[in-house]
Amino acid sequence: MKSASRTQRFARAGTFALAAVILVCVHAATRGDVRVGAAASAAVAAAAPGAPPIPYRTHESAPAAAALPAPGGRDTALATPPVPRPASTPCTVELFRGVEMITAFLAFFGDDTRFPYAPPPACPGPWAKVVLKVALRNADPSSYLDGVALAQLSIGGVPLYAGGAQDNDVPTHWRAERDVTDYAAVLRAPGEGVLEIAGQPRYTLFNAPYYVSATLLFYPAGPDHPAPRVPDAAYSLAPELGWRAVRTPEGALAARLDLPRNIERAYLDVMAQARYDDLFWFTCLPDAQRAAFPELRSRLAIGTGRLGLEGDAPPQGCGGGSFRELQVHVDGQPAGVAPVFPRVHPQFNALWTAAPLLQPAPPPQALNFMPYRIDLTPFAGLLSDGAPHEVRLSVAGRESAAEYPDFQLAGTLLVYRDRGRAQVTGRVTRNTLAPRPPAPRVTSTLARDPAGVVSGGVHTRAARSYAIEGYVDTSRGRIRSTVERRARFDNLIAPRARGGAGGSETYDVGIDLESRIEGVSRRRLGATLLAEDREFVAYPLTLAYRPRGVWLRQAFVQRSERWRPGRTRHYTRLEHEADLGYVAGPAGAPAAVWRGTQRYLFRDSYASCYRVDLVAAGGALQDYRAGAGCPDGVNRLYWAAHPDGSPDGLDWAER
Repeated sequence: MKSASRTQRFARAGTFALAAVILVCVHAATRGDVRVGAAASAAVAAAAPGAPPIPYRTHESAPAAAALPAPGGRDTALATPPVPRPASTPCTVELFRGVEMITAFLAFFGDDTRFPYAPPPACPGPWAKVVLKVALRNADPSSYLDGVALAQLSIGGVPLYAGGAQDNDVPTHWRAERDVTDYAAVLRAPGEGVLEIAGQPRYTLFNAPYYVSATLLFYPAGPDHPAPRVPDAAYSLAPELGWRAVRTPEGALAARLDLPRNIERAYLDVMAQARYDDLFWFTCLPDAQRAAFPELRSRLAIGTGRLGLEGDAPPQGCGGGSFRELQVHVDGQPAGVAPVFPRVHPQFNALWTAAPLLQPAPPPQALNFMPYRIDLTPFAGLLSDGAPHEVRLSVAGRESAAEYPDFQLAGTLLVYRDRGRAQVTGRVTRNTLAPRPPAPRVTSTLARDPAGVVSGGVHTRAARSYAIEGYVDTSRGRIRSTVERRARFDNLIAPRARGGAGGSETYDVGIDLESRIEGVSRRRLGATLLAEDREFVAYPLTLAYRPRGVWLRQAFVQRSERWRPGRTRHYTRLEHEADLGYVAGPAGAPAAVWRGTQRYLFRDSYASCYRVDLVAAGGALQDYRAGAGCPDGVNRLYWAAHPDGSPDGLDWAER
């Protein structure tokens, strides 16, 4: 009944102005413990019922010092925190500076598409932390026409950065930072790297060049900032570039790997970036509903179709259903799943652009995409048997074999070796993960009224739980590992459409999406608990769309609780919420609505406290406040913290 009332409210709102649709969408996300906006805090609290509040301890944490953006500015303003650093002087390796990119392809460095890399001679390691800094700029305000979907950088075939592009009505600059310490095994030796900007520019050329610079900062270990226990090796599933576009029936990225024979732990960092036909996958309707109601294929709908040579717009929208899930297989065995983050591209329709929606402050992960880490430790014994092993990453969810997932996939296998034994043995002892995802439950209330208006809702739900157990016989004895996860997908699409000619065609839609995963991983040596990691991740999204108007509320919610011997339990809490709206005005007139707010909050039990609140209006920053609710009103971050939501294996606690 709850979903039916949401559908009815979406449908009724279609008869009013877009503002009414917006309000309905804002109040429609009431599915329990994950909601967008102010209620996201409840999501975090509900992630681990009964969990104690974060106990703040006295640890060294440095102010997250950075010049605050000035109100009135129209260039990119970010709520996200910088990567915290040790209080030491780093060795700097400039990968490249001001590389010009005029086409949507790999960057050229002279006559080659690869740049050379060498570790810093003055800092041979081990390193306390390694930070990648990427800076991008474009001088043409019409760069939104390039349809840039993503930018990517890798070294040695291992992806170190992936993100999108920012479009402002002034010359645009944006930056991104990534903690790449876990990939130190790749950075210890000389190699080559690649850079790519992918998009759909007309006539293959960008409206104006993009200029990209990248630098690695290596922080030497010291008494106050010791080197963490990083993975001993990293293996890319796409060693040529670091990523691969997949558009096949199975939508898979697979690699056959020769691995060491003494693996004690294993993890897979995965990224899935939607492209082209799947760019708006969370708006895709089931094929049956699209066939029954041709009005839903309106040229006014959300879609990636480009204008024809005569300026005519093709039918838009997508089919195959809206369920998507990342799956991992090891030698054909299901090994783990992950939710797909719903990145929002502002080019909703070829007839108009919503690029201003993201100016000056883009929503979560728009410019800096975080990998999700899947625990494969129960497979450590199997992976150590000396035979080649296939690790496969795929996107599941398309209901039609004729329509393939269209994603850019990246996967990096990280392994920790037993330093006291050249060969270990073990096996998987229990695996309840089904080989295929359960078919999502789809219910529809779509109907056509006597006036020819199609309205109602399509509700897609999927949920599953699993446990995988295994052991590995190490130099310390038999270590048993258990991974338990619960995943849930819940999406409501509520369109309202009417066909017609001569300007009588109408279309609007509301989207209410929740995608989440939670669970616990444990490792035991006999009766002794070695590690316990609890996690909760949610990607709520609410979208209200009508031609020439869109409202977006999106959040990235993450909570973790980790324990290691001799350490107090380590708690983290991250919430990044964005509320953005844009309604274009009449031709030549200012926008009727152009505003946005954001809140970024990170705390951990090592005295980290970071909060930024910003307000934008008319494409300019109106207010930017930092440190609200933190001690002394100052943002502070523990040097080993991961306030951006990147994977944190607590390696700094396992030296």
